[in-house]
This record gives sequence, structure tokens and C-alpha cells, in this order.
Amino acid sequence: MVPKVHILASIPPFLLLYYFYGNLSLAFILGSILIDIDHIIWYALKHKSLNLRKAYQYHRPGGSNEKDILHIFHTIEFWGLFLLLSFFHKFLLILFLGITFHLVMDIYDMYKYHYSDVRAMSLLAWIKRHV
Repeated sequence: MVPKVHILASIPPFLLLYYFYGNLSLAFILGSILIDIDHIIWYALKHKSLNLRKAYQYHRPGGSNEKDILHIFHTIEFWGLFLLLSFFHKFLLILFLGITFHLVMDIYDMYKYHYSDVRAMSLLAWIKRHV
């Protein structure tokens, strides 16, 4: 899913959370948008480049024919870690809600447009396949 959609879709839940949590609700925006930094990390490691435009194009549907890409912040292990951390502080809970919101949108998009095989869903499974 493109960043613009993530940003626009994150605004209504952010505003709702802001009503209850004030500035703490910025954690929702952080979780729902900055999680995609792993796309840049993958591109940088794979292509030895920090060109953001090329990284963006690479991750667009049809931009690469690569399968089993590891976006580490999109894995079930990362999500589970933040689920556990969310019990310790409101900031982490709201961050977790943003991450969950982002991942639900991504999963919906992947299955709707039939590219669910592009991204590894589990870090451990990815390691097992590539080591």
C-alpha cells in the first residue's frame, strides 16, 4: 500500500485517540507510518543504495519480481514483541495500535491484489528458508 494511503487512513483513528490521549496519540502515527522504514532498509542492503525514489519504485507493485522480501517490521515476531511491550506503557500500547492498523491495511491490500507471496510474514520462517 502506498504511503499516502497509510497517512490519510491514519488520520481518523489518530484524531479519535487524540481526544482521549492528547499528544500521546502521536505514537499511533509513528506506528502506522514509520513501520515502512524496513522497505528502505531492505532496498539499501540488497542494492547498496539509499536512493529513496528507487526504493519506493522497487516496492511498488510491479517494481520488482522478487519474492519473499524480508520487511522485518512487518513480521509476526515484531508484531508479537510490540504486543508484549504494549502492556508496559500507554505510549507503547498506542504505538502497537498504529502498527496493527498498518499491518491490517497491508494484509488486506496484499490479498486483494494477489501479491501475498512477495513479503515474508515470519522472520523465523524466512531465516529457515534462506540459511
